[in-house]
Amino acid sequence: MAYEAVESLQQTLRIILLRDDGLITPLVKQRIISIHDKAVGLQLNLKHFSEKEIIREVANASEEIIQFLFSPQNLSDCESIDSTVRLSDQLGELAEELESTVGYVIDYCKINGHSVRQQSDVAVGFDEGLSDSTAATSSSGPASTSRYFVADFAEDPSIYPPMSRDDVVGFDEDKAQMMDRITDNSYSNREILPIVGMGGIGKSTLAKYVYDDPMIIDQYDIRAWVTISQDYSIPSILSQLLASLNGKVHQVGRDYSLIVIEAEKLEIYKILLGRRYLIVMDNVWSVEAWDHVQRLFPNNRNGSRIILTTRLMDVASYAANSWDIHMMRFLDDEQSWCLFHRKVFGDQDCPHELRSVGEKIVKGCGGLPLSIVTVAGLLSRIPRTPKLWQQIEVNDGQLGSILSLSYNHLPPHLRKCLLYMAGFPQDYEILASELIKLWVAEGFLECQNEFESIEMAAEECLEDLIKQSLVLNTSRKSDGKTKSCRLHSMVRDFCVRLAGQEKFLLSAMDYFSNPILRRHFLPQILQNHHRISASWHDLYLRDSTYSSCTTSIICIPQRGYRPKCSIENFISLRVLHVLHRNDHSYWELGQVFELIYLTYLASSIPDSIVPPAIAKLQNLQTLIIYRSDVRLPVEIWSLRQLRHLIAFSFCPLLLPGGATISLENLQTLSTATNFVCSKRMVDMIPNIKKLGICYSEEKFGAGHYYIYKLIGLRRVEKLKLEMHGSYVPLLDTFPQLLKKLELNGRWISWKDMTIVGSLPNLQVLKLKNYACYGEQWATTVGEFRKLILLLIDESNLKHWKARGRHFPMLKCLILHRCPYLDEIPEDIGNIPTLELIEIDDHNQSLLHSANKIQATHKKDRIKVVVKRS
Repeated sequence: MAYEAVESLQQTLRIILLRDDGLITPLVKQRIISIHDKAVGLQLNLKHFSEKEIIREVANASEEIIQFLFSPQNLSDCESIDSTVRLSDQLGELAEELESTVGYVIDYCKINGHSVRQQSDVAVGFDEGLSDSTAATSSSGPASTSRYFVADFAEDPSIYPPMSRDDVVGFDEDKAQMMDRITDNSYSNREILPIVGMGGIGKSTLAKYVYDDPMIIDQYDIRAWVTISQDYSIPSILSQLLASLNGKVHQVGRDYSLIVIEAEKLEIYKILLGRRYLIVMDNVWSVEAWDHVQRLFPNNRNGSRIILTTRLMDVASYAANSWDIHMMRFLDDEQSWCLFHRKVFGDQDCPHELRSVGEKIVKGCGGLPLSIVTVAGLLSRIPRTPKLWQQIEVNDGQLGSILSLSYNHLPPHLRKCLLYMAGFPQDYEILASELIKLWVAEGFLECQNEFESIEMAAEECLEDLIKQSLVLNTSRKSDGKTKSCRLHSMVRDFCVRLAGQEKFLLSAMDYFSNPILRRHFLPQILQNHHRISASWHDLYLRDSTYSSCTTSIICIPQRGYRPKCSIENFISLRVLHVLHRNDHSYWELGQVFELIYLTYLASSIPDSIVPPAIAKLQNLQTLIIYRSDVRLPVEIWSLRQLRHLIAFSFCPLLLPGGATISLENLQTLSTATNFVCSKRMVDMIPNIKKLGICYSEEKFGAGHYYIYKLIGLRRVEKLKLEMHGSYVPLLDTFPQLLKKLELNGRWISWKDMTIVGSLPNLQVLKLKNYACYGEQWATTVGEFRKLILLLIDESNLKHWKARGRHFPMLKCLILHRCPYLDEIPEDIGNIPTLELIEIDDHNQSLLHSANKIQATHKKDRIKVVVKRS
């Protein structure tokens, strides 16, 4: 219990340092840090001190004193300068008392022959860990005990040597691919080969691995390596290049005039002219940097190559063709352990008692080589005991510095978008559509021009973060846009720390791993943070909890008992997002509908009926309900700011009586059951862009519901139509701006597909569950002019006649569950843009046809994929 008592004392001190009420003056802060350091000293020497009950009593008493000193009763007159001086004096007295206890413990340990941990050894970084600097040093939230334990042993991360070739693990496939590109003599022109990935993933290591390969050394007349920094200068690049090419030491501090610069450029060009060269441009941060140097490298048409490493996809795409870009992958579990084992144990076996704890530590590195090497370098310097290893977390001071470079490179609005993602749990796959809506609701973005919606601007921001290797794209939609994403564990740790330090967003579960501590301290923390991320249980708050500060809550449901939570006192709440999980947690709607400033609400609800009180939420822009058969009241039409209305399914919408009320801002409506697409309905949602509709046969066939006015929805770009039953509607027209169309169930015959093919803007077409009936499909010239993806999933199609020019822009063809279709039209292979053909593993004839098309054309242009069922 002594260990827990000391840890609780430290947690209390960290909470106090998060206060933002004028009490934490520099002197008070210094006193608190001093007390914390002494608590750490007690904890580090606790193992060798026999009278642990003394330490427990001292820690508990100290915590009670701290809590009293910062209680409302004691701070009733704390606005005066005298009171803060008195507070610092009281804290100083407590620090002195603790000092004597620490001294007693240390003397005891020395007398009994144990090594001693001085608190001065571990105090480094506590002040930094709670400062406003962007280069964070701890691994999860405010500094934790294990972080200081690490600091006791860790050396300056900058002195860790880079991975040698013998230490490289998991790069065999990457090296083979790069070697093939570099040594391929069929490409005589000068080739640019970018390597892209997040900081610490091994881009430079891979480049060095290839650069130093004996085969490469023999094949090239001359090689050079130059590192481009974020704040690069042309003179520095030129001097590095010349030094590398001439084998001389890099000259620093020369006086570079324009004449000298031009002379050195000419000298570099002459050295490379006519020779087969390999140049590595390491760590390129901007297209401008590449523009400044690319003219230095002549195209000798002799197989010269330039390797360019960068975190930024835009730089890579600018410098080379997309098929030349090599994307770095994270190490898998086996590769991660192999690298860790080699760094810690060399050729020796890992002791059995360290295996499980070691694997847990390695798994926390998330497959990032630099993280693994860093923690391995730390563990190789400390005693090999399971108990000691269990207290070690990844010492990511070096990683924090690397990520700070990327973070500082971002414009302010992208920094906000990135830090906001710290509110989602570790390894949580975030739906891009929800993330974009949340960013918009938070007001992080502005439209750049009148032709761009705020959602389009948010999509571009997400792509920018992915291109900068800060956000991982976990899946893409058929149109190439991001469907889901997540943060790498190291990036998320960085964001959690920085978001907390800047009081931008507090991830309560990361800052306080103990739920009891969270429940105790969260009411205090709420007063200082506008945005919080917390579990459902954490928000089971006392009735007296009141927060006029909190504007956003990301709520993380947890399985098991769900207490009745209260948000009625969050009077300024604008965003309430409950993560979509299968435990059906929900808020009391009576409380939610009193939050009149709410702009975003995503949650389950107690039952399928939404009460008329929703009309109180006049600022609501996004409503997402995790439930089917939702019944909306007619009052929904009064929410004039509504932009997105989403549920698993909505019952038929009630229309208001009297004058027509239009939701002019509504962009998304999905999924509407038995939707009445009448002229009046079209007038009420004139600007809808994304529409999902589901019809049932008994209703649709009776003629009560009709869709012939779909063409009136002129702004619809994405349309999903589902038909449950065998009834076939008279479908003869679609909105002309349609970019994505999905038909599910019987909708149209193959011979009538010209209706779809004539859509001028259609890019994605998905035909599922016998969407088209009949056995033959013949396309003609002029159809599907912009179609990029075609999916046919479950069909009776037997004969398909088409020419390549019928689908002039097709990139992806997917054919699943088409048992009667024996072949793909051979001329499909002549489509210049075609990149992928995907077939399931049930139709061997179709697979043979796809392989034949691939063999007839360039094998590296068309990829054939078999989907296993």
